[in-house]
Amino acid sequence: MKVRREYIIAIVAVGLIFAAVGAAYQFFYKARLAQYTENTQALQNLEKALTDLETQFESKIPEDLIKARKGMVQPLKEQVMQRAAFFNTADLLQIDPIPEGKLLRFYYSDQFNKMLNELRQDAYSRTPYRPYPEWSTFGAPRPDELEGRTVTEQEVKDWLSLIKFGAAIVRMLMDAKAVAVYDVQMWPERQDYDSLLKMRTVGLSFVMRYADLVAWLDKLRLENRYFDVNGIGVQNRYLRWAIEPPVEVQMLLTQADFNAAGATPVTRAAAPGGSPLPEPGGVIGAPGLRLPFAPLSDAQRLAQGGFERRREGPAMQPSRWRTVRNWLRNHWLWPF
Repeated sequence: MKVRREYIIAIVAVGLIFAAVGAAYQFFYKARLAQYTENTQALQNLEKALTDLETQFESKIPEDLIKARKGMVQPLKEQVMQRAAFFNTADLLQIDPIPEGKLLRFYYSDQFNKMLNELRQDAYSRTPYRPYPEWSTFGAPRPDELEGRTVTEQEVKDWLSLIKFGAAIVRMLMDAKAVAVYDVQMWPERQDYDSLLKMRTVGLSFVMRYADLVAWLDKLRLENRYFDVNGIGVQNRYLRWAIEPPVEVQMLLTQADFNAAGATPVTRAAAPGGSPLPEPGGVIGAPGLRLPFAPLSDAQRLAQGGFERRREGPAMQPSRWRTVRNWLRNHWLWPF
């Protein structure tokens, strides 16, 4: 029996319709159905959260809750700003604005010599004189190292800030009655505590009387600014002195500035052609750093600071009678 062409066409058409419906279900409606199920679950979760909130905050006005929340947040903000005043370096990094029209390299040379000369005059005006590393530039380049090089205004500001900060640290040690300052090394500036604080660490090597060292550390503890002694080493080379001897101190001292903006870390401009700044954990106060004090011996340098070992005369020879009495006493022939 022959199947009519119309039947075949009808069967094929029905098959195509079922195939189209299956494809639509598989590739379109099924994905929509899954999305609908997910949205239904999210709606149920939101309705449950809303019910919980209505139960917890029954008969509460939203505006009152927002106002109370702000009242809690604002004092916290004020407290943060009050505590931020503790994290500051005061004017230790403030430099005068660079005048317009000045050639940066020559302006830097003038300020470089001016700031270091002021530190030198301050040291020589003290009695007794407090030796310090006059050769140090605290990580800033010397003017003669900038020959033939173009410098930017930001570089000049960074270098002058380094010099001012280092000079302030030297003056701090002089005020604390340091007998001699061997070295002051500036570490690269870094940010800590989620970029809220700009940390500045200085490696120090100096000589100071032990009592003055304790008094200075106690003074730092009571300051209304942030100071942190990250590490300290004390060495006493004069244990047999009849007076309190000075001690050699190596210290890592950190100060911090509050950085509310949370800016990206600032990289200090390195001196061109110079040695890199010391990394955290590096050695400070190496023996070679004492070269500026080579003309003076340790005893002479300590004598400048008011320390002089007490000199005792030659011991007197015992008399013959004392020698005989000691011999008799040691040999159990003497009753006393």
